[in-house]
Amino acid sequence: MKINWNQNPFWTTIDLDERDKQMILLAHQNERYSDLLCNLDLRLKDDPLDLEGVEEIVDNWGEICDLTVNSPEVQGIIEYIKYQHGGDCTCTPYSCIRCIAEDMLGVDTLEGLEKHSAHKVQGAFGEDGKRTIDEAIEVLSAPGEYVKGDAWNTVTLEDYEKQIPRWERERQAAANWLKVYKERHGF
Repeated sequence: MKINWNQNPFWTTIDLDERDKQMILLAHQNERYSDLLCNLDLRLKDDPLDLEGVEEIVDNWGEICDLTVNSPEVQGIIEYIKYQHGGDCTCTPYSCIRCIAEDMLGVDTLEGLEKHSAHKVQGAFGEDGKRTIDEAIEVLSAPGEYVKGDAWNTVTLEDYEKQIPRWERERQAAANWLKVYKERHGF
């Protein structure tokens, strides 16, 4: 595996070798086996005499065993590594497919970056993501300007303003993380 660090951490790429692809295959098979065993356990708890239902679940075992690196569902996971981070890791309510693939490989290109701060780092690179790392650090180093917008219309101004100290801590954490990232990867 070769990690190609980018000034914009969300644009970092990973080149996989055959061993890495095998790791993804094995991790995926392990997840599928675990799901199968959990489904089997639930089925047996629900109706221990439902042998037809048990057989239906167990029939999937061979399908999992037959998976290879070239199987379409495994190839799909391998493709995940080409995507940018976006999802729970950046404070968006869905799973990040990039994080899933990295987890299978035992790597974390955003290590130590909390989701709220990650959202701020992502935004600091601009809408098109093309700001330099120094420009992004400059954006994150400036205190935020907080104006209560329409999205907060159900919240009192006082409750809105109570959020500002947390937002400022997250911004500062994002700036600090990006400075360390810059130094660690030589940008």
